[in-house]
Amino acid sequence: MKHTLTILTTLLLAPLAALHAAPSAVPRIIIASEAGAKLDSDVTKGGGTDDTALIQGILDRAPKLGSLKLVVDGAILVKGLKVHSNTTIECLTSDCGFFLADHADQPIIRNADPSLTERKNRNLAFLGGTYNGNGAKQAHDVPGRGWMTGFALHGVEQVTFRDVTIKNATTFAVHMTNWERAVFENIDLDNYTKEPKRQHQCGVQVSGPGRFLSMRNIRGETQDDFIALNADDGHVDWNQAGEFVRNDSFGPYASFGPITDVDIDGVQIDGAENAIRILSRQSRVDRFSIRNVQGYFSKYGFFLQPHWRSGGDFGRITFENIDMRPLKPDHGPLPFVFFLAGHFEQLTLRNIHSHMPVDSRPVIWVQPHAVIDVLSVEGMQIYQKDPHSAKAPVIQVDGQVDLLAVRDVTLYRAKEVPIDGALIRTDPDKTKLKNYLRVGTSQTKPNPTNYGNVPLDSRGWPGAQASLEIIPKINRLHLSNISANRIKSLLQHDIGDIGHLQLDNVMTTDVPNPISVGGDAKIGEISSTKKSEK
Repeated sequence: MKHTLTILTTLLLAPLAALHAAPSAVPRIIIASEAGAKLDSDVTKGGGTDDTALIQGILDRAPKLGSLKLVVDGAILVKGLKVHSNTTIECLTSDCGFFLADHADQPIIRNADPSLTERKNRNLAFLGGTYNGNGAKQAHDVPGRGWMTGFALHGVEQVTFRDVTIKNATTFAVHMTNWERAVFENIDLDNYTKEPKRQHQCGVQVSGPGRFLSMRNIRGETQDDFIALNADDGHVDWNQAGEFVRNDSFGPYASFGPITDVDIDGVQIDGAENAIRILSRQSRVDRFSIRNVQGYFSKYGFFLQPHWRSGGDFGRITFENIDMRPLKPDHGPLPFVFFLAGHFEQLTLRNIHSHMPVDSRPVIWVQPHAVIDVLSVEGMQIYQKDPHSAKAPVIQVDGQVDLLAVRDVTLYRAKEVPIDGALIRTDPDKTKLKNYLRVGTSQTKPNPTNYGNVPLDSRGWPGAQASLEIIPKINRLHLSNISANRIKSLLQHDIGDIGHLQLDNVMTTDVPNPISVGGDAKIGEISSTKKSEK
């Protein structure tokens, strides 16, 4: 028995002992301190000895060795590093890692062989530690190199981030394009430089093409988007010849293309302008599952659209267990929680909470240029106490929906909230959206994409004005298991057509006009089962 315990103890302690032994006999595992790194920097404050040449020399051994693991046992000052295939960087604690030197104007980490079309680097792992981009002391972007990000991975396969903190990147904490099989677990994003404030300080920005993405337990604070999954972003657009082309605004290796098979579970946001953005202009977005997201945002919650263009190719997307709360009232010109535009095949929003909103914003806003086959809202809890939250509808439909199914909704309003607003509304007033698009602005600027000339400071496009004239249409609207109080109407239908309205198990209290039809709006058929009202 004693002999057995001795063997077990030896096996358990072997990895720990290896870190304090003489230089490793296995050349593929290299400990930074034993290789000569000074480790006199600080992952929060920086300073110390520039060890870029030493660390890069170690990382460059990977192609010859076949695989390499660098164990970082302190804080290292660098001017940017390149990693090759089959490389693991492991930091022992959150006080270990890398600080980007002033005016390096490089990502902290980039893959050695970036590519628009091939995935030349594979098997990359970043385990533990802190990566500080020192964003206040870097350029926002550099001509020919694009935006300065914390990690820049273009053309990669089998990438793992685990137990990593990313701080103060100049723009995106991670920018990954042209990828397959990526895992993010237990990630802390601290990407909000308050003084001086930086633009585009996002968290994880993933662009296409890409397949098989898993994200678990992501938390933190960012200035802009917390997570962005953008098949097509502002770096790709139709030109005047009608061709869908890429520009180099994000850098020469930032690609675009479809994103599929995405699973996100567990996101805690301490603060961000926008929680999660998903963009598609032409490329396919499909098989997305996003669950258990909670926290605070300033401008937008969830932004799914073609980035202010026509188009959009969204397949099946599901959101579940969502509790996002605005930090400020009416922050930004178009406050909302879910913003939907483009073509969707099947969008499911399940167990959505709007708890004590601080202003009047829709929870779900279907834009004029949205075309949705199935929008299913399965479980929504609205709890309102602020009088400012009274006026807006919970769901605003300005576009086209074949089947809108809304079930298991509880809308509770305290006595101090005036009787106003609606659960669902079709609204002819497009003033806010028109002002935001700045349709009709005469000043223009040249651009290789964006149709050649676009209005200055405008999010509009040649079809923007026409999109505002689209009349909403819901072919089938099914409301079931609805309980609501102190709203003016369940349905305030002021413009467009509803083919068939079905009401099942609806209970209302202090709702003076449950179904309101105004102007030239039409409802083809209304049917119902159980209904109770006080």
